[in-house]
Amino acid sequence: MRYRFLLILLFFTSRILGQGASLTGIVLDAATEKPIQGVTVKLSNTTKSVSTNKGGLFSLPSVPDNWELIFSAVGFKKQLFPMSVAQGRKVLIVRLEDEQQNLEEVVVNAPKRKKYSNKHNPTVDLIRKVIEKRDGNNALNTAGGSYREYEKLSMSLSIQNEKVDKSRLLKRFDFLKQGTDTLKYPGRTLVPIYMDEKIGQRQLDKAKGNAFILLGENQSRVDQYLDEDGIDEYLDKIYGETNIYDTDVSIGNRRFLSPIATLGPSFYKYYLVDTLKDTKPWHAKIRVEPRNREDALFSGYIYIRLDGTYALDQAELSINEATNINWVRGLNIVLDYSQDQAQRFFLSRGLLRIDLGIFKDGMGLFGEKVTNRSVLDTAQLATHAKALTGRGVQNPNAIDWETARPEKLSKLEQQAFRNIDSLKQSKSFKNLMALGSLIVSGYYGRGLIEIGSIPSFYSFNPIEGSRFKFGGNTTDLFSKTLVLEGYGAHGTKDKRWKYNLGATYSFNGQSVYKFPVKLLSIKVSKEVQVPGQDLNFIDNDNFLLSFRRGENDKMFYLQRRQVEYFQEFENHFSFKVGFFNQILSPAGVLEFDRRAFRKGNGEELWTSAFTAELRWAPEEKLYQGKRYRRIIITGKPIFTLVAQLGVKGLLGGDYNYQRFIFNAKKRFYASQFGFADVVFESGVQFGKVPYPLMIIHRANQTYSYQLNSYNLMNSMEFMSDKYTSLLLQHSFNGFLLNKIPLIKKLDLREIASLKVLYGSVDASNRYTKSFDGMPKNPLEPRLFSLSNGPYVEGSVGLSNIFKILRVDVVRRFTYLNNPGVSPWGIRAKIGIDF
Repeated sequence: MRYRFLLILLFFTSRILGQGASLTGIVLDAATEKPIQGVTVKLSNTTKSVSTNKGGLFSLPSVPDNWELIFSAVGFKKQLFPMSVAQGRKVLIVRLEDEQQNLEEVVVNAPKRKKYSNKHNPTVDLIRKVIEKRDGNNALNTAGGSYREYEKLSMSLSIQNEKVDKSRLLKRFDFLKQGTDTLKYPGRTLVPIYMDEKIGQRQLDKAKGNAFILLGENQSRVDQYLDEDGIDEYLDKIYGETNIYDTDVSIGNRRFLSPIATLGPSFYKYYLVDTLKDTKPWHAKIRVEPRNREDALFSGYIYIRLDGTYALDQAELSINEATNINWVRGLNIVLDYSQDQAQRFFLSRGLLRIDLGIFKDGMGLFGEKVTNRSVLDTAQLATHAKALTGRGVQNPNAIDWETARPEKLSKLEQQAFRNIDSLKQSKSFKNLMALGSLIVSGYYGRGLIEIGSIPSFYSFNPIEGSRFKFGGNTTDLFSKTLVLEGYGAHGTKDKRWKYNLGATYSFNGQSVYKFPVKLLSIKVSKEVQVPGQDLNFIDNDNFLLSFRRGENDKMFYLQRRQVEYFQEFENHFSFKVGFFNQILSPAGVLEFDRRAFRKGNGEELWTSAFTAELRWAPEEKLYQGKRYRRIIITGKPIFTLVAQLGVKGLLGGDYNYQRFIFNAKKRFYASQFGFADVVFESGVQFGKVPYPLMIIHRANQTYSYQLNSYNLMNSMEFMSDKYTSLLLQHSFNGFLLNKIPLIKKLDLREIASLKVLYGSVDASNRYTKSFDGMPKNPLEPRLFSLSNGPYVEGSVGLSNIFKILRVDVVRRFTYLNNPGVSPWGIRAKIGIDF
């Protein structure tokens, strides 16, 4: 009865879609009447095919009038549906007979199964020929060429069928029940909530490489509370380019090794399933499987042309449940390749489906990305079309979406636009989004002003005692181009008030947070500062940072006035120029040497300095939060050069000095071996200055692991006027632990890091015996240079504990005799990743 109900749904769905729509059906075992999964349904004389899902269901889009269907599966007789049988049917019921049911009963003594080996394996020999010809067959490796490209991404809530009536979400927003789909994902109901489609041109140029020019975008958007441009960038990373001709297929931060990569035979098993002689040319259908089921590898079928080109022109791939990848309950890829004028192969249609969910049986997020490409000749190029730079609904080239789409939107995809429009009018949805924004950003407010950051409203430290803070900033309802912000704070121990007041104006007429920015900011503040601490991703007084190891009694009171101009460009080059005037005074156990500091007042150090920064991050992707940007790592390098010029006598400045710091960082992907993050930094400072103005190296005294800080270095322990550092961190993504029985079931991932810091202090800056010795004043800090060799620390750790936790064991290798040093430490970090 259950399968009859599915057939009824299939029939009415096909009737609603009308003539010329997709052909649907179900394949059953003729003996048991149970659905058969994995049956190949193929159009004769073509390479176009699909496979049945767990429920035995299949769907073929755009079936021509004259066709024949071939149904084949291992262990079953192949069946052919000629036009005379199938014509007029939009829902097919196919029953396959067991290949062995007509055989006489015999006794077979099967030989012991041979261990799989690449040696003397004709299928592997065929694959090696495919690999040898791969680069020559890949059209994207050519020096020139242009393609018309259409891409659509739809997202739907995925709910188990039996839980639909009990869903609180659907009861709260009952209009979402309209236009749901129960056929695309057997056993689950899909509720459309997001739709994005783009049209553009992909151009291959020897100098510029592979470039996509966006000409139009149509999207369902909430346009409230969230940075939807940033979310688009995240989705682009998750649903990345799925070209099997590349060495790796990128999905999120994971890299899946292609079955036809050079290292493919070392990680995959290949089995010849069939030789398809009813296609022109003939094709070899090859089953690919990972040698280790837990590795990030594909399973499925690839189709190789047997015409001497050894080209792959079709693939049907998925991942198994044992793969060490988080939140993904299902992933399927179907790729079709066509030949261009040079007889090279390009991806003409790609389908990527991912079902994301925290719990196996809970609500999930089902996404489907479809990519269509076709070759463009010179006459078809839109040479005068306007290229888009931002994201969102844009159509300056007056694209007619109805005619421009290579395939029509399904009813599910059309419903996504209507659902979002209805949600935007719902008061309950607005309240829900406001709560989500509060949790993510730490800010609350829907009027002219929002308050925050709430996690920093209370903190504590040895200098201030309990610190209470309150503040906020204006919103886009006040002004998109002008943001006013400020806060006040008070410590119960030092009895001092702190504050920060600022104004930021955008010169390009858009939000101060929207890339690319063009801003002028002015700020006045009076605060406490941890020497060498620079946390750009979180407030320094965040409550969680109150928990620190060791002594934390060395701080500065800082009064600062600052003006800065910041401009970004579309190529992700940016610059900053600014000026600040500040007054430093000691806090805690710190004291300033009156001989080296401001004459007449040994408790203040005045500084006036001009600042500049150049930054280049090619092809950078980012998510813009309320105050901080989250960089979406793509593997591209980021270069930064910072300069600071101190001027004596300007607005009371006490010292002349010049500081230059260069930083370069990049993530290197190593396919199955994970990825490595590398950060190189070097700096130099000229001029005789007291220790508060020297380069104080970043020490981390919290219990949170930080890549860009030294996790076992004490605050103000080391400083330099010349230094070079190298930070290395390699994430193996479970490559080693996935091979260990029982342990591999925990889905743990290995991480190792090494940090090396070289530095020195010029003799002119060793004004006090505090450096590398005992100070005369016992209250004066004991300072160390790196004159006895580099500072070195390393760590090994496990990540993906409960899918969110990382724990590292950190070891310090040098300068172990410095006071208050711990050679070992445990650090933890929370993060979400695939």
